[in-house]
Amino acid sequence: MLQQKNRLRGKKEWEILFNEGNFVGAKFLTMKTWKINIEKYPRRKFMADDLKIGFSVGLKISKSAVKRNTVRRKMREVVRLLLKENKIKTGFLVGFMAKNTILEADYQEIEKDIVFCLKKVGLLI
Repeated sequence: MLQQKNRLRGKKEWEILFNEGNFVGAKFLTMKTWKINIEKYPRRKFMADDLKIGFSVGLKISKSAVKRNTVRRKMREVVRLLLKENKIKTGFLVGFMAKNTILEADYQEIEKDIVFCLKKVGLLI
């Protein structure tokens, strides 16, 4: 599980991410990122060194909550290990959305996709 300070929470934070952010796609997931602009949303109390990450696995992936939660856990674990090693830049909101093909992917393939997306945006140190 991610630390509480690193979690993207609340409907408003997701709305900001979707309205302001940029998409990056990979084989099994898409990633949306937004560089935090403190002046644009002063009431949100974002800090310049915040890093908030969220994960979304919709009903289109699978009707089974067990399968959706398994995918979410795999994605969360990849990001948790990257954060533990301080490999992700701060100052961003990041959202990972799973694609339908992610059910066939194993942990290594999901890790490869997440690292690819982070490198493409320049968030990986």
